[in-house]
Amino acid sequence: MDNTAISPDTIFLFQGINATEVHSLLEGIPEAVSFAKGEVVYTRRRFRHALGVLLSGWAEVYRTEGGRHVLMNRLGPGDSFGAAALYGGGEEYVTEVRAATACEILFLSQETVSGWMRRDYRVAENYIRFLSGRIRFLNRRIAGFTGGAADRRLARYLAEQAGESGRTRLPGSMTALASALNIGRSSLYRSLDALTEAGLIRRSGREIEIVDIGRLRDAAGVE
Repeated sequence: MDNTAISPDTIFLFQGINATEVHSLLEGIPEAVSFAKGEVVYTRRRFRHALGVLLSGWAEVYRTEGGRHVLMNRLGPGDSFGAAALYGGGEEYVTEVRAATACEILFLSQETVSGWMRRDYRVAENYIRFLSGRIRFLNRRIAGFTGGAADRRLARYLAEQAGESGRTRLPGSMTALASALNIGRSSLYRSLDALTEAGLIRRSGREIEIVDIGRLRDAAGVE
C-alpha cells in the first residue's frame, strides 16, 4: 500500500491533524510490510521495537498459557499494537501476533515517532491519550479476570469487543474463551443464556449483537 494514501483517520497519532500535515510527516518512512494469512508477525522473542499499524487485513493477538494459545484480541484496519514495545527495552514481547488474513502493516520506529512528536505536539498528546486508554482497558480487564461472577466477566468482555459497532464474533473455541475469561465452559454457556434472556444481547451462533450497551456495561461494572 502506498503510504501517501494513508488518511489522518488511519493512525491514532494523527487525530486532529489535517491531511496535508500528515502527508508531510509520512515523507521518508518505510513502506508497509505484507504478511500472508497465518504468517507470524510478532513472537515473544522475535519482534520490533516499533508501533505496528494495520493498514489492511486482520491479525489476531494470542497469549500462550500452559502450552495453549489463548486468543486475546482481533485487530482490523486502523488498529495498532506494540505501543508498549516502542519505548521499552524488554527482551520479550508479551503476546504473539499472527496474520488472520493477508494484511499490510506499517511499522513506526521509536525514532520516527519521537521525530513526529518534536515536529507536532499533537502527536505526543495523541500518544499519551492512547496509552491512557490502554491503561483503563487493562484495569477493567484485570478486574474482570480477578473478581465478579461469570456473567460480569462475559459482559465486560463483550462490551469491550463490540465497540461502537455493537456487534462482535466469539473467537476460537468456547473452551478457549472460557479459559481466557477464567471461568468454566458450562458457566460461559449459562452466562450467554442469562445475558440473552435479560435482553442485553442477541446471539446467532458465534455472532453477538449488543441490544443495550448501557445495561451491558452496568452489568459488567464498566464506567
